[in-house]
Amino acid sequence: MKWRSMAWAALAFGVIGLALGLLLAPRDTLAASVASLLGLAGIPLGALALGLSLAPISGSVRDQLWPWALVASRAMPALLLMVLPGLLGAGLIYEWMHQHSSGFRGLWLWWPSFVVRGLLYVGLWWALARWLLPTTLRNPAGAGLGLIAVVLSVSLAAFDWAQSMEPHFASSIFGLLWLGRLMLSGIATCILFSLFAGASRPGVLRGLLSAASLAWIYLHFMQYLIVWYGNMPEEVRWYETRAHDWPLLTWLVALQSLVFIATWWRFSQRRWPLALLAGSTLLLGLAEGAWLSLASLSGLHSLASGLAMLAAMVAGIALMALSILPRRSA
Repeated sequence: MKWRSMAWAALAFGVIGLALGLLLAPRDTLAASVASLLGLAGIPLGALALGLSLAPISGSVRDQLWPWALVASRAMPALLLMVLPGLLGAGLIYEWMHQHSSGFRGLWLWWPSFVVRGLLYVGLWWALARWLLPTTLRNPAGAGLGLIAVVLSVSLAAFDWAQSMEPHFASSIFGLLWLGRLMLSGIATCILFSLFAGASRPGVLRGLLSAASLAWIYLHFMQYLIVWYGNMPEEVRWYETRAHDWPLLTWLVALQSLVFIATWWRFSQRRWPLALLAGSTLLLGLAEGAWLSLASLSGLHSLASGLAMLAAMVAGIALMALSILPRRSA
């Protein structure tokens, strides 16, 4: 197929770019790979969480989005390849890798343990998408249990892969911040699929995107409020670093609020404006992936990190497209 050929070409371009980056700027490239993973994981993983959430209910939202949650979740195997650079090159990214501890802390921070946990996270998500999600319409209890497993595993993965890049920063809701972004990206992906397939009630989809954006704003505001009210030096520094050293990323992440505001107007329930808002949400998710991770690391070169991020995104999107697209024409 033409689309699969384009995806293979994009994958080759991305892999070559990553290979060159690993030779010339390995730390920047590995960090960019993790950032790309955090930004793109919402396509299959957010779709999985959305599908599990929709299964126990009925109505127009489920009718329009649940089938596309199945389609988007088929890209889950791509996460296994996308997570490998960050796991294998963790010593160049995570400061705590070079600290020695004893007891349970030492076991948890041991590199093989870190790798095994990462593979278990992705393996669990893959299994849920492959075997549980398709059965949840007739097994709502299973959907609930699966959703609990997703929330817990996503929180642990967020702590491992992103929050630990800043070892002195602690946030009990950091995992929920990433989960909020995953849900946003998964909803946006399924909305795009539904719109291009001729969604019957786009106004309902607009309402779901608006609600998800509001939940995302609430989670970020609550963490910021707690940090500001508690006057916590390390947590304040986490925000100061992003505001002063990464202002463009900070503004891009904040633009998600404009998506929420745009859903207030009736024009946003039309197909093309809604598609534009959903597509913008996906792109802003990539910016947030970098904001949550790259901004925690010092000594990165902006040009090298940016080019590596581009290569990682292209490769990741191509892998997901190859997982979703049919192998031969109907």
